[in-house]
Amino acid sequence: MAALLLALSVLPLAHAQVFDLEDNRVQIAELKGLWRFHTGDDPDGKLGWASAGFDDTSWQLLRSDQSWSIQGYKGYSGFAWYRFKIVLPANHPPLALYIPHVGTSYQVFGGGRLIGQYGGLPPRQRIDKHDPGIFNSSGVRLGQIIPLPAGIADGTGSLAIAIRVWQWSDWAYFDNGPPAITIGDVSLLNQQSLLERNHDFWSLSAQNDLLLLNLMAAFAGLGLFLLRRGESEYLWFTAVELVNAALCAYVIYPAYYPVWFQAFESLHFLLLFLLYGICFPMFFATLLKEPRGRLFWITTGAALFGVLMVVPLAMGWMSWMVWLPVITLAWIPNSLCLLLLLFVAAKRGNQDAGLLLVPMCVEFGSTYSESILLGINATGHAGPIFSSWVRIWGQLFSWPFPISVQNYADFLTQISILTILVLRFARTRRDEERHTSELEAARAVQQVLVPNEIPAIPGFNIESAYKPAGEVGGDFFQIIPTKDGGVLAVIGDVSGKGMPAAMTVSLLVGTFRTLAHYTENPCEILAAMNTRMLARSRSGFTTCLVLRADQDGTLAVANAGHIAPYVGGKELSLDNGLPLGLTAESTYVESSFQLSPGQQLTLVTDGVAEARDETGTMLGFERQAALSTQSAETIARAAQIFGQDDDITVLTVSYAGVPASAPGLGVAQVQ
Repeated sequence: MAALLLALSVLPLAHAQVFDLEDNRVQIAELKGLWRFHTGDDPDGKLGWASAGFDDTSWQLLRSDQSWSIQGYKGYSGFAWYRFKIVLPANHPPLALYIPHVGTSYQVFGGGRLIGQYGGLPPRQRIDKHDPGIFNSSGVRLGQIIPLPAGIADGTGSLAIAIRVWQWSDWAYFDNGPPAITIGDVSLLNQQSLLERNHDFWSLSAQNDLLLLNLMAAFAGLGLFLLRRGESEYLWFTAVELVNAALCAYVIYPAYYPVWFQAFESLHFLLLFLLYGICFPMFFATLLKEPRGRLFWITTGAALFGVLMVVPLAMGWMSWMVWLPVITLAWIPNSLCLLLLLFVAAKRGNQDAGLLLVPMCVEFGSTYSESILLGINATGHAGPIFSSWVRIWGQLFSWPFPISVQNYADFLTQISILTILVLRFARTRRDEERHTSELEAARAVQQVLVPNEIPAIPGFNIESAYKPAGEVGGDFFQIIPTKDGGVLAVIGDVSGKGMPAAMTVSLLVGTFRTLAHYTENPCEILAAMNTRMLARSRSGFTTCLVLRADQDGTLAVANAGHIAPYVGGKELSLDNGLPLGLTAESTYVESSFQLSPGQQLTLVTDGVAEARDETGTMLGFERQAALSTQSAETIARAAQIFGQDDDITVLTVSYAGVPASAPGLGVAQVQ
C-alpha cells in the first residue's frame, strides 16, 4: 500500500511525451496549385519542353485542381504539356510520383529524362494489348507509381517535372483536367495505391456480388440439367448465367488492369450478342415451349446487327459522340423482339412468360434510360440538377455498398429467373410424383383385373401371355367357365395409356364379369359393354372380342373392331361391329364356328402385328398368322424380340374334345 502511494506522489513530477510533427510528419504531399500549360507538341525534343532548363515563363498558368473546361479549353483534344518544379528535401528517402485517375495518355519527364509513361501516344494511338492501355470501360483510370531516380534533382535540390499528355479526340467531351499528382515516400504511396484499389473494389461490390450470383446460378442450372437431361432449358439457363458472369467480369477487370478500348468494346458487344442473340432466345424458347419461328430468328438477326455496328468505331469511321447514340438505337430492335417473345407466350396463357416479362422490361428500361442520361450529360448541355440525377442513377444507395439503378434491375432479373426455375422444378417434380402415384394405382388395378391364373376347364387347354409396353398397359382379357362346362372369354385393347386406360379397363372387366352372371350371349355382352362405356367415359374407344366355346367345340363370336381369331394359321371370317365407346347405335352380330379336337384358337391384340424392328419394318399380319399356331408365350416372345412397340396380349384356347363327363356330344371340324 505504501509503494502505491509513493508511485502516485511521483506521477505529477513526470513530463508528458512530446509529439514532434516536424520530425514525425507524414512524408507525402499533393501537388496542387498553378502549373505552366501549353497546347501543341514537341515530339522530337527540339524545343526543349522536357528539359530541366527550359524557360516556360511564357506559358499560361493553369490550376491543377480544376478541369480544362472552366479554364478555356473545353472539348480540347490532342497534345498538351504541363511544367512545374519541386524542391526536394536533403537526405530524403526514396521518392515517387503517384498519378491516380487520369483521362489521358501521358509521358512524365523528370530533370529532362523520361521516367514514366501510361497509355499509347500517336502514331500508336490505337493501343494494342501489349501496351498499358488508355481507359477502362468504367472511365476510371488506373493509378501509377513512378519512382524518382536517384540524383535526378539539380545541385540545389530542385526538380523540373514536365508532363506530355495526349487527349484522344473521342474522349474530348469528358470534363478532363490536369493529373492529380502526389509525391512522397514510395512505401506510403504504395499504401495509398492499395487504399484506392480497395475503394475501387468496394465501389464495385454490386458487380462482384452479381458475378458470384451468376456463377452460383450457372452451377445450379448445370446441376438441374444433369438431373433432367431431357429439359434443355436448364442448359441454356447455365449458358445465360455464364455470359452474364463474363459481362460482370468485363466491368470489374478494367478497374485493376488496363485494356485496349476498341478491342475491349468489341468483346463487350460479342458477349451481348451471345447473351441477347443466342442464349436468351434459346432459353425463352425451351423454357416456354415456343417454336423457333420467324420472331426467334429476327431476334437473333437484330442482335447480330447490333454487333456489326461496333465496326465503325473500331475502324475509326465514326467518332465516339456519334457512335454512342447509333449503337444504342441499333440494339433497341433486339430488346423489343425479346420482350415480344415473352408477350406472345404470356398472351397464350404461359404463366412463366408473364412472370419474366416484368423484370425484363425493368432491365431493358434501366439500360436504355442510363444510356440516354449519360449521353445527354456528356454533351455538356445538361444543368447541375440533371447532372445530380445522373449521379443518383449511378449510385442510388451507398450502403452496404454503392448500388446503381442498373444493379437493382440486374438483381431483380436474376432473382426472377431463379425463382421461376425453382418453381418450375418443384412443379415438374410434383407432377412426376403424381404421375408415379397414378401409375402405381393403375398397376395395382391392372394386377387385379388381368388374371394371373387361368381356370382349369375340362376339354380345353387355355394359355395366356400379357406383355405391356409401359408400366401400365391398355390390353385386357378374362376367362370365365360357363354353366354348361364351356369357356366364356373376352379380349380387348383400350385406347390411351396410364390411369385413364386402367380405369376404362376396370369398367369393362367389371361389366363383363357382372354380365356373365346373366347372359353368355357374346352379342348381348358387347352391346351392354358399349352402353356402359358410353355412359362413363368422355373420350376414347376400345376394340373388343367376346367368344363362347361350348363343350362340343361350338364357337359363338361377336367382334367390336378387334383382330379376328386364328385357327390353323388362318384368320376366321367374322361380322365386325364398331369399337366400343363410339356410338350408341352400334350393333353386334354373332358368328358361329365349330372346333375339332386338337385345334387351337388364337386371339391377339394389335401389339403383335405392330411390333417394329430397328429399320421401322412391322412384323405384319402375315408373320402374325404364321406364328398363330405357336403357344401364347412363344408368340408374345417372338413379337418382343422383333421389336415391341405396343402392349402385347396373346390368348390361346386349344380344344381337346368332349370330356368324358359329357358323353353323347358330337363334334365337327372348322373348315
